[in-house]
Amino acid sequence: MKFTHKLCAAALVAAFGAAAAFPTGASAAENPLEWSGKGTINFSEDDGEDKPVDPTDPTKPVDPENPIVNPPVNPAKGPLKVIAVTDLNFGNNKVTPATGNGWEYTAAAAEVEYKDGVKVASPNFVQFKDTRADNQPNKHTLTAKATTFTNTDKNELKSAQLKFNNIKLVNGADQNQVNAAGVPATQTVETDGTTPTTFVTQDAADKGFGQFILQFGDVADNTAGDSVKLWVPSAGNKLSTNSGYSSTITWTIADAR
Repeated sequence: MKFTHKLCAAALVAAFGAAAAFPTGASAAENPLEWSGKGTINFSEDDGEDKPVDPTDPTKPVDPENPIVNPPVNPAKGPLKVIAVTDLNFGNNKVTPATGNGWEYTAAAAEVEYKDGVKVASPNFVQFKDTRADNQPNKHTLTAKATTFTNTDKNELKSAQLKFNNIKLVNGADQNQVNAAGVPATQTVETDGTTPTTFVTQDAADKGFGQFILQFGDVADNTAGDSVKLWVPSAGNKLSTNSGYSSTITWTIADAR
């Protein structure tokens, strides 16, 4: 019995010695001159402050000391968002006989105003973004609808239409994200307050990420002040000089996955 006990103890010593010589997980292929660590990164939803891209040069970084203050920025947060929209100013027009069964008026070019008070001519535009980063395609639509042009006397410009021309979609950071096939060159919005009109259909799986400018005309080719028109049919309408008419144009970006 004593012999057996001594033999077992010797076997345990030999086994322990082998374990000490070769730690768990060790192998002859390991290099004492190299060792590895890990790099990690996480992402969270884009919900920070948005700044309009300069429509006069979309590739130019926004100056944090002198940002654009007009048109104002939508204060809501989220990765799918309409950021800023220019107002459409059709000016003060003389009442004249109708031509071609109606009247047509042209919106002036927009003015972008910076914090320091400087104003620069710009095409009328809509800025929006889709910065969703959830491993799904950035598919979306951008639509507009407009209420009836009405003055303070409740007179309406019945069946009037907003006609947009020279439409261009720009992504200053990466133009490859623009699905040109989903953007018509011209579009018409009925001013009935209920009918949405689609301006952007982004249905390409490999496009649609980032911040975009949907612009109407361009300062460079002198179309900024000639690309949005208001058509008022003469049938059923009598123009009034008592007060100005106004309409609300609402732009909506929606998920299209």
